[in-house]
Amino acid sequence: MLGRRDGWTTTAAYGAAHYGKSLFWYGGEILFAFFLTEVAGLPPIHMAGVLAAGFLVSAAFDFQAGRLLLRRPAGMRRAAGLQALGAIFSGVALVGVVATALLPEPMRVAWALATGVLFRLAFAVYDVSQNSLMANATLEAEARSRVAVTRIFASGLGNLSVAAVVGPLIAAERRGGGGVMLIGLSLLAALVAVTTAVLLNWRLRRSADTAVLDVPVPLKGSGLGLAALWPLFAMMVLMMSGPSLFQKLEPYFATRAFVSSTTGGALIAAAAAGVCCGQPLWLALFPPARRVALFMVSALLQAAGAVVFVLAPFDAPIAFIVGAWLFGLGNGGLGMAKWASFSDLASRLPADRQGLAFAVFSALAKITLALGVLIVAVVIHPDATAERLRGFMAAGPVLTSIGMIILAQRATRRPDRSAAVVHA
Repeated sequence: MLGRRDGWTTTAAYGAAHYGKSLFWYGGEILFAFFLTEVAGLPPIHMAGVLAAGFLVSAAFDFQAGRLLLRRPAGMRRAAGLQALGAIFSGVALVGVVATALLPEPMRVAWALATGVLFRLAFAVYDVSQNSLMANATLEAEARSRVAVTRIFASGLGNLSVAAVVGPLIAAERRGGGGVMLIGLSLLAALVAVTTAVLLNWRLRRSADTAVLDVPVPLKGSGLGLAALWPLFAMMVLMMSGPSLFQKLEPYFATRAFVSSTTGGALIAAAAAGVCCGQPLWLALFPPARRVALFMVSALLQAAGAVVFVLAPFDAPIAFIVGAWLFGLGNGGLGMAKWASFSDLASRLPADRQGLAFAVFSALAKITLALGVLIVAVVIHPDATAERLRGFMAAGPVLTSIGMIILAQRATRRPDRSAAVVHA
């Protein structure tokens, strides 16, 4: 069982599996667009088409997976097995995506599109099933908070790992070897993701609590319907728009603002380090009863980091790094609060609707990301200056923070059961 005070080994296995998945997620968030334009040589509009198509197909598959789970609830055993299977197929498809740069130029767009769609389909299975464990493998709000902290800490480590290769990748690409380096890195990421997902599957299946959690659960729930989750759905859209734009533009900004590839890598690493650093603090200072305060503090930190970033002088790279770290610190707190709040509410749904809730949550993220890559394609044209890029990078987190503050009260309010009986 996840999140128990006396069961940190299993929770750590979940964190390791989420770290493996985060290598794929942040590899896609930070490096896919940069890879397709700067390494594979695709025009920005083709890059946007490839990535947007993959996100939209994956979102559609998420909805379909949710419909299937509506008819057959996903218990802990089934979800654990599906996330391991999804990891295996995602790893194979990822290697195919990064092989695009090695193909003859006329084949690249079609190959990138085909392998990108396959990757997103496999990742949808991996993602939704692993996410659903936050509700169907935990029993109380405190446990879900611990799992959320573990998850976001692992996510930050994944982001940090991807950030660590940005500087070397930029340097390798300047020498003409970026494509080969990415294939090696993708093979390593696939090995980590598959190993940790299989480990989590094994750990949950041998857990003494499995028999308890896999007892058939009555489909009748608390009366809470999906419509009651709309503030969290809105939060997911916000978090996948502004902060995601910041992350996608980081490599482009780094190459245009700084001569040193090391500085560019440090910039991305600082944001990832901020995500990791805050998690023990959020768990200690903000129990479930104080989650509104966590939303507020984290939103202000994220916005403050963006403001520091946009005001920093270009001859003071340390100021950019501090701004990125503050952004990551606040972003990590928002992510922890968002996932803990969502899993709390999802756990109160009827058993046959929990998988559907996580599927909708994931699908909204991918639809938003699909729209985001279109913005990136417009922003990164060759004449775009570093000053222009950082303006877009800062605006997104500030606007997102304002929206999160507005939604925080509604997202953490215990829904009125009489008003939530209509299952949307």
